[in-house]
Amino acid sequence: MGNLNKIICIVGICIIFIVSKYMFILYQYKEITDIGEYSNWTMTQRPFYNTHYKTKFLMDDSNQLHLNLWWESLTGSIDIKVIDENGDIQFRKKEKNIESQYDIPLEKGKYILSIEVSNFTGSVALGYKNLVMIHNLPNENYRIIKSKPQKGFYWDYILYIPNNLKNNKLLVVPNNTGKSSDNIEVHIEKAKECIMYKSELAEQLGVPLLVPIFPRPNNNDEMYTQALDRESIFTNIEELKRLDLQLISMIDDSRDILSQRGIIVDKKILMSGFSASGDFVDRFTFLHPEIVSAAVIGGSDNIIPYSNLNQENIPYPIGIYDYEKITGKKFDINLIAEVNRYIYKGSEDEGGWQVCEEDGETTIYTGKQYFEKFELPMLNKNLEDKKSPIYVDGNLSNMELKEIMFRAYKSKILIDKFLETKEIFDNLGIDKSEFVIYEGLGHEINKSIESDELDFFNRIIND
Repeated sequence: MGNLNKIICIVGICIIFIVSKYMFILYQYKEITDIGEYSNWTMTQRPFYNTHYKTKFLMDDSNQLHLNLWWESLTGSIDIKVIDENGDIQFRKKEKNIESQYDIPLEKGKYILSIEVSNFTGSVALGYKNLVMIHNLPNENYRIIKSKPQKGFYWDYILYIPNNLKNNKLLVVPNNTGKSSDNIEVHIEKAKECIMYKSELAEQLGVPLLVPIFPRPNNNDEMYTQALDRESIFTNIEELKRLDLQLISMIDDSRDILSQRGIIVDKKILMSGFSASGDFVDRFTFLHPEIVSAAVIGGSDNIIPYSNLNQENIPYPIGIYDYEKITGKKFDINLIAEVNRYIYKGSEDEGGWQVCEEDGETTIYTGKQYFEKFELPMLNKNLEDKKSPIYVDGNLSNMELKEIMFRAYKSKILIDKFLETKEIFDNLGIDKSEFVIYEGLGHEINKSIESDELDFFNRIIND
């Protein structure tokens, strides 16, 4: 009997040790996944779990894949490999436990990230940078429509048609790659990612969805095409010129495709965008208010319906000083006043991120940090002896635009500038442009914003 009690005691101690160890692993897992650098691929599964996960990705200009690896196990192991197009292994780690970071030199091209899980009891958290995932569009509801220069657009677009169409609107979401690249495959994959994410909204609204595949070239530092910036409006590069007009041609083309399937959509569209894509939507609605029914615009700068502010002429994309030069028509404030717009920003939004190479090291700044460290001293120096107004006619560099905005808004940036923009619209009585601040939120979209976006569009459609 004594031996039996000893055995029970030993077994009990072992069980307590195993449970305690596993609980500690879960605690570590929560701590590590709270760090964004380890959150791209995470797993906590049943004991003795087996799986083999593979995903394809592109390497572009960075030439270095950054991997953050963490896993802890009671049993089994993880075997992670990076395999090139020829089947050669460029990197491999097979361990029971690991917490390490690796910078793996890779040439441009396509690769496979392979994660083999064998008899694993524990938790896994992986992070990666400098890669672009390759996506397979889920089903035939998604179609990539080829460019048709003869119809006015030089780039492909993706069209998503839900099975259950409830409303006669077309939703348009401009693509935002998040980086510049001369490899169109990078922009295609990011556009796929965008349309798969926004297809849930299209499903809920019961409307078709269009996402253009506009490039953001790396060989022109002054041009930010996916934000529909000034340079992309005035460029002489035929394929990149007037992407707003190219988007209208895509919309017209999609209407033809939809009508062939018996789907007739309204002449006025819905639009949604965040960050650079939000800039595109905001600027598009000013240039073409007559074709936009409603727009959701987040984390962006916003045009104001003024030609002048604080003794500065404010041209596109700050204001409307040269609106007629761009559009060939006088600005009609009544048209923009009729567009239903939901414009939001997080109270802690610091304007996205800037990646810099300093002394051979990659440094990431928030937009606010970058502005304060690099741009603010330059602006103060440049503006010491510069008279107002800075702009009357002709070309403008990005720095000159920043100088105009800096003076016009009396050095206000981010949330302070957003509040002044809101006040301008309020004073003009443009109440269909709603300005909303999400307290405690940074440059990001959360579930609350997604829900509010759906409610906004449903309200507009039902009205």
